Amino acid sequence: MKNNKGFSLVELIIVIAIMAVLIGVLAPQYLRYVEKSRITTDETAVSEVENALEGIMAEYADQIGSDSFTVDVSVNGGITCGLSTIQDQLRLSINGATNNGEIDLVSTKYKASTYTISVSYNDATYTWTTDGSWH
Repeated sequence: MKNNKGFSLVELIIVIAIMAVLIGVLAPQYLRYVEKSRITTDETAVSEVENALEGIMAEYADQIGSDSFTVDVSVNGGITCGLSTIQDQLRLSINGATNNGEIDLVSTKYKASTYTISVSYNDATYTWTTDGSWH
């Protein structure tokens, strides 16, 4: 008898079949996990924009006055605002030195959307309120 050291063709086909079944079952789960992580990343980035906006509104209250305005985070991550002072400061606050004042939207859910933060002034309490939504 020969002393064969190796795998037969049947053994290799069985291993490949098992691997194909495992990949077929696990790949969709992995892709859902990756997309969920990307969505969380986008929501965190937009939350940072909102936090920066609140700080800027407190600092530049005298320049804002009682104007209501909106801030848009566009599909490509660009930040625009109706008040130029707020827009400039917001772009500087959001990694402006490294990313040209833009954020990176990476999820397929939000990459095709615009996030709008509506800022309104309450004259009775002298405060601004923000309300953000994807559309």
